[in-house]
Amino acid sequence: MQSHKVLLSIVLLAACLVSVASDIYAPSLSAIAQDLKAPIAEVQESMAIFMLGVCLSQLIYGPISEGVGRRLPLIVGLGIMLMGSTMCLYATNISLLLIGRFVQGAGAGAGACLWRSMFRDSFDATQMAKYGAYLGITLTFVIPAAPALGGYLQAYFGWRAGFLFLIVYALTTIILVFFVLKETSTYHHKERLSWTFFRNAVGQLISSRTFMGYALCMFFSYGAFFSWFVIGPVLLIDKVGITPVDFGRISLFLGLISMSLAGVFNGRMIGRFGPHFMLRLGWSLMLSAGVLMILLKLLCGVTLFSIIVPMFLFFFGVTLIWPSAFAGAFAPFGKIAGYAGSLYSFMQIGGSAVLGTLSSCLPTTSQIPLAFIFLSASAAAWIVFEWVVRGD
Repeated sequence: MQSHKVLLSIVLLAACLVSVASDIYAPSLSAIAQDLKAPIAEVQESMAIFMLGVCLSQLIYGPISEGVGRRLPLIVGLGIMLMGSTMCLYATNISLLLIGRFVQGAGAGAGACLWRSMFRDSFDATQMAKYGAYLGITLTFVIPAAPALGGYLQAYFGWRAGFLFLIVYALTTIILVFFVLKETSTYHHKERLSWTFFRNAVGQLISSRTFMGYALCMFFSYGAFFSWFVIGPVLLIDKVGITPVDFGRISLFLGLISMSLAGVFNGRMIGRFGPHFMLRLGWSLMLSAGVLMILLKLLCGVTLFSIIVPMFLFFFGVTLIWPSAFAGAFAPFGKIAGYAGSLYSFMQIGGSAVLGTLSSCLPTTSQIPLAFIFLSASAAAWIVFEWVVRGD
């Protein structure tokens, strides 16, 4: 039997893949625009294009993993990500960078989709709650470290160093999956690749108000979170005047302090008040962050203080959403975890692609557009929860 520590370590690498690949070059957006002589909006769009590649590819990896297991699709996906990262490393114009980012996302989609399935394969409900808490705490530290690392790489080596790091990341993960990871799926079979099984499994998920409701909640919630990494770097670096390193430090601060506190708070309170209360509290805080951002803009203008204080509140709120939505959506679908992981992650990352694209089209002269994204997305997620998930 495979060690839980070994399994969790590899699952963690796969789980962090998309966030690290997406956020590590956020501090370099302005530098890329200058170096490639491209409009900043097009460089911002490269983040949404990456998410589009992640989003669409999951519809392939999940079903295939039901037929051949999790290891092979994960290795193939990591290989595709390796190729896309290499394309980005050597890009000489914005068109090549955009193509490379899409290919990179198409590969990273394997990690985004399959880590949840591997997690569900390996643990029962009690173990999922136990190890999920450990995984969540670790992710809280690892994910915000990506922009911080990207800031230092930008400052000392330039924007291409971030893609070199991703090449090493993907290659390391491939080696570990190939030589160390044992297959986690016990239900996979070639018959699960048939159109009949696909139709029945997807139909079961789509017809579930609970599953689709939680998935839509994540579409809006994660999309709002991702919008920060599209608008935030340009706003703080170009308008406020901080350095890429400072932006990385701020992202790390928000992650380590706000998200860590939220993780501890969630762990202590969810047993007392239940996941539905924590979800509502999370959306309340996200809405409050949007309102506070508008008020501070009117009172203080475009300053570091008027942006970071609401973001601290927003990060705390959104961290309360993820574990309860994930647990609520996945609990009934252990035997089709590959399909569930694929569709759930498709919806989550789809929110990033849609709201990220919208964010790249908005002006970055102030924090008001970001605040309106927070308000509208949080309200939409809460409405979906009350009317779809809790409607019956």
